[in-house]
Amino acid sequence: MSQWLLEEITARLLSTTGRAESLRTQLAEAEDDLERLHAAEQVVKEILAGQQDGGPSITPAPDRRDALPDQAAEGDVTAIYQVLLPAGRAAEPSPGGLLIPYRHQAHDVHDLPGDYQALLTAVHAADGPVICKAICERLGLPTEPGPVEGVRAKLKRLVERGWLRKTPSGAFGPLT
Repeated sequence: MSQWLLEEITARLLSTTGRAESLRTQLAEAEDDLERLHAAEQVVKEILAGQQDGGPSITPAPDRRDALPDQAAEGDVTAIYQVLLPAGRAAEPSPGGLLIPYRHQAHDVHDLPGDYQALLTAVHAADGPVICKAICERLGLPTEPGPVEGVRAKLKRLVERGWLRKTPSGAFGPLT
């Protein structure tokens, strides 16, 4: 009986140690995020102070909607995705800013990087909530587990930032 109890305690000790290590990692990531946010806040304050003092102003990035092919006007999401994300490159975040803004902080969908715009368009074009693999198929992306998980991570980020909703079954849909 005491041998079983010792084994049970050892198993729980290993399990709790693993959980504690995972939580430490999450805490370190959260602290890194806080540090970046504090730096971003400082940069924004400096920029705003410079603009009030007559310093340089920020010019918006050029609008790429004019580069969309004719198919995009007809709702061809794949064409939109390929133009807005050339050569598979991800958008770069602005210094001190969020790559994916919260919905309430954005002016419209054009504040999102092109690949996120295409994902949002694909979800809105569906007849209802849609799973990640179906979105990948619609966009002409690979449907192997790795690329699908990458798309899932982006969709989850859109959910976290208030652009989409996630159903209990794990499908993604537009906000209603």
